[in-house]
Amino acid sequence: MGRGLIVIHVDGLSHANLQRAVAAGQMPFVGRLLADAGYEALPYRCGVPSTTPFAQAGILYGDNDEIPSYRWWDKERDLLVAFGSGATFHKVAGKYFQGREPLTRGGCCIAALYAAGDQDRFGPAYEERHTDANRKVILPFLTDPVTLYYWIRHGGRSVAMITGAYVKARLRGRRAAGNYVIADLYHEVVVHHLTRFALLQAIGEGLPVIYACYYTFDEAAHAFGPEHPESLRILRHVDHTIRLAVRRARDRYEVVVLSDHGQVETEPFLRKDGRRLGEILAGWLPGQQVQEFKGGRFGPENPSAGRVVITYSGGLGHVYFRDLPGRLQAPDIDSRYPGLVQRLAALERIGFVLLRDGDQDVYVTGEGRLADPRQLLAGLDDPEVIGAQLHRLNSFQRSGDLVVFGRYRDGRQVNFENQVGGHGSAGGEQLHPFLLARRECGLDTSAVASAEELHPLLTSLRDRLAAAS
Repeated sequence: MGRGLIVIHVDGLSHANLQRAVAAGQMPFVGRLLADAGYEALPYRCGVPSTTPFAQAGILYGDNDEIPSYRWWDKERDLLVAFGSGATFHKVAGKYFQGREPLTRGGCCIAALYAAGDQDRFGPAYEERHTDANRKVILPFLTDPVTLYYWIRHGGRSVAMITGAYVKARLRGRRAAGNYVIADLYHEVVVHHLTRFALLQAIGEGLPVIYACYYTFDEAAHAFGPEHPESLRILRHVDHTIRLAVRRARDRYEVVVLSDHGQVETEPFLRKDGRRLGEILAGWLPGQQVQEFKGGRFGPENPSAGRVVITYSGGLGHVYFRDLPGRLQAPDIDSRYPGLVQRLAALERIGFVLLRDGDQDVYVTGEGRLADPRQLLAGLDDPEVIGAQLHRLNSFQRSGDLVVFGRYRDGRQVNFENQVGGHGSAGGEQLHPFLLARRECGLDTSAVASAEELHPLLTSLRDRLAAAS
């Protein structure tokens, strides 16, 4: 009889941060897996954008084409495509994953962004809610006295710890992103427990492949930073969940733990003068209205010259000229808006702007258009690798007419969103997640340069386990 596969997805934890957490004793069970159980923590590259929708689509389906960010503007539908609260991806989902076999074929996908399993369960507003599946998890959770007792006890302690960390940060003059503190509370106290319960429930049912997503660390790192003591405390919670899953799985399942991207420390774009990127662009584009997601709205209510949409994902911004169909080419932008790209790239907070000219990538910095971007790219990652990743992002028709990267320097990223820790862009640990598996599984991630390249490795492992006698 074959064995099943469990994949535990830990959102936002880089390979380097995993190693630091294990060394500091914050993840003692994972430390024992590495020391005594034949596990290894393998780094890989997630690609650009370093976001969960891009990486998770690649892992689950082996296909993350035309997913340029956490949120983007679909010009064809005149629609903001987004995940999380107010998710709209379901409105365009029919365009994606055609003919693709999900990793979780015949199994269960828990708290994922995408519908990918035969028995999908519990989507925390990351997908269309599966009412029957959610009822299957939530009602048993609330009627299990042992689970309920542990939840209430842990929840009270978590509320006190997170609130205390936020108050201390404010009193000491340190940054703490209040909106993500609320998200951190929700995910640790509610979502994580429900997801863990659903995972253990699926193991008990003997489903052949189970994929479960845990977002708590990512939210904490957004709120406080990826190396803040509060974020590291969350990893003990994650470690406990991994321990429960491994022990419940026993010899019936192979357990793999992975992350989708990492995080880096950030500084806010508006720190310099209090102005957001949308406000600056609106000043350069008179008669146009500029709307940011998430952010503000600038310019006239009834614009005479057109509308501009900016979608943000951490340090990555996509600028769309909403009323002009298709993705604009660099010569079109230069003709319609002379000097705009250079003024934007010259902002000290901007690393570079990326445009398309036919099949060519156009890199623009404060120094002008780069004939050879390798020196610029070397500050982000291996120039050949990051160049290929950016070329692919720039080939997407749903990328912005202008793709804007916040400056990355000395491990810190200029962020367009109100986050202390951020990702979504290019540079540093946000590009380097991990895959934790037993050496016997024979998984080699050394050549993985984008998350979709994990899909064939994991589907092969799934099939080998199922066929084993």
